[in-house]
Amino acid sequence: IKPIKMKMKKVLFLFAFALFAIGLNAQSNVIKANPIGLAFGNFNATYEKVLNDASSVLVKGSYRYSLFGIDVSTFGIGAGYRFYITNKNKPAPGGFYVQPQASFSGGSVGDSGASYTSFGVGAELGYQWVWDSGFVLDLGLGPNYTVLSGEVDDFGRDSAGGILPSATLAIGYAF
Repeated sequence: IKPIKMKMKKVLFLFAFALFAIGLNAQSNVIKANPIGLAFGNFNATYEKVLNDASSVLVKGSYRYSLFGIDVSTFGIGAGYRFYITNKNKPAPGGFYVQPQASFSGGSVGDSGASYTSFGVGAELGYQWVWDSGFVLDLGLGPNYTVLSGEVDDFGRDSAGGILPSATLAIGYAF
């Protein structure tokens, strides 16, 4: 009976080790940011959660403190769903993707009394590289329909809408 218990312990140990090793390789979370944005007064971060081999969801946040040398205070939030087109050859979070998305932002311009809010919906096509080290590079481009509403103390409130480009350039880490 002792040899059987020893064999069972070894099998259970190997099974547990295999599950642990698979878990280390499976990258189901990504955190990333646009490094160029920081140079222009915009801090942003994105969290991506892989749902399965072909899809993931994203949550984004941003804070801008400068715009072309002007003091501003703006914030933004957004969400998206990614469908990875190349999931048979490269499971999520890597490969070509299509991403419908929505965003909201608002803020003010220094002490001018000017403020704005915006809401956008759109889509991006892109490619995300994920290296074995966990390093991530994400590039995407697409249209975004945006409705912008602003107010300036001396001029009142006005709004406009139209299609604007949406672009992603981000580096990060997958774990």
